[in-house]
Amino acid sequence: MLNLLWLLLPVAAAGGWFAARRATARDTPPAFNYYQGLNYLLNEQPDKAVEWFGELSPGEKDAADTRLALGNMFRRRGEVERAIPIHQALVDNTEVSDDLRADALFELARDFEAAGLFDRAESLFTQLTNNERYAPRAWQSLLLISERERDWDKAIETAASYSRVSGTDVNNLIAHYHCELADIAAQQEDVAAAVSLLQKATTTDTDCARANVMWGALALQEHDYQTAIERFERVEKQRPELMPEIIKPLFTALDLAGDQAALRAYIDRIKGRFNAYSVIKTTRAMIEKLDGRAEADDFFKDQIVKRPSLKGLRDWARGQLAKSPPAEREKVEAMCDMLDQVVKDKPGFQCSDCGFRGSTLYWRCPGCGHWDTVQTVIGAEGE
Repeated sequence: MLNLLWLLLPVAAAGGWFAARRATARDTPPAFNYYQGLNYLLNEQPDKAVEWFGELSPGEKDAADTRLALGNMFRRRGEVERAIPIHQALVDNTEVSDDLRADALFELARDFEAAGLFDRAESLFTQLTNNERYAPRAWQSLLLISERERDWDKAIETAASYSRVSGTDVNNLIAHYHCELADIAAQQEDVAAAVSLLQKATTTDTDCARANVMWGALALQEHDYQTAIERFERVEKQRPELMPEIIKPLFTALDLAGDQAALRAYIDRIKGRFNAYSVIKTTRAMIEKLDGRAEADDFFKDQIVKRPSLKGLRDWARGQLAKSPPAEREKVEAMCDMLDQVVKDKPGFQCSDCGFRGSTLYWRCPGCGHWDTVQTVIGAEGE
């Protein structure tokens, strides 16, 4: 009931203004009738409420505002089938002003969008791009529809139009759209097209770390180790928190490039700083390959003391299992199993906007749809 009361506030505000206006126009105040309509809503009798509000003069602004608020309330409650006819009636009404009709048209488009009728929503939003007051919001809505439909070419064009009318910088978005197209090209094994699209992404947004992650992976796949190293090192400078995502392919590229001096220089850089656990673990494996187990263990112990984490504790305990006395081995193994479960249950990524949590890095949050908001969890329970 409390949630419903919050949803009814816009209706109450618009209707209260309408009631006050009518009260000054005649001796008998209509407040009782208005609150009777509101009472229908509070008692979950929406049909009676719609019938009551339908008796208000449609040509009056107060009545139209009340109907807009009522339709919006139904949409927020998920009752789009009730919202659509209310907003459609206002659009079709010849008595309302152009501004009110534009208001109703925008809300009707949002109704269709909420109902998943994207073609109809797109048609109405397109009409509103010619309305100076609604153009920025209409273009933004069209952009979101393009994203939902994964029409990245259209999204690029729409983003440019939205930027033009709103003054909003959308270079980051357009770069992501180029990356989406590059991902499709890569899946089709058209590496040249994918690299061309990634070049467009980095030209559009010079700080697009995603494009460099993808470019480095493609270069490694094509045995172009120097390009892979350059692209991964750009990611390290742009978004250091992405190091867990690129550390393995970066070491692979450094190793296969055959430049031992460069490889050891990079390991020395890692030794001199605090690192995410995945970086520590991958570097440990490379040190063991180059210099043996003892050197790798020394590095590992030094690093997990600097940057404690559950993952580090788990792997250290696993390493101690073979060294434990037979009488203690069962206890150590039980502790390792417990830590395995704790680590497994901890999500590695979280959206900074909506709080979505998961075990996979998403460039666009599945929860709120925002780009570049899913971040690696850093700290004792993460990296």
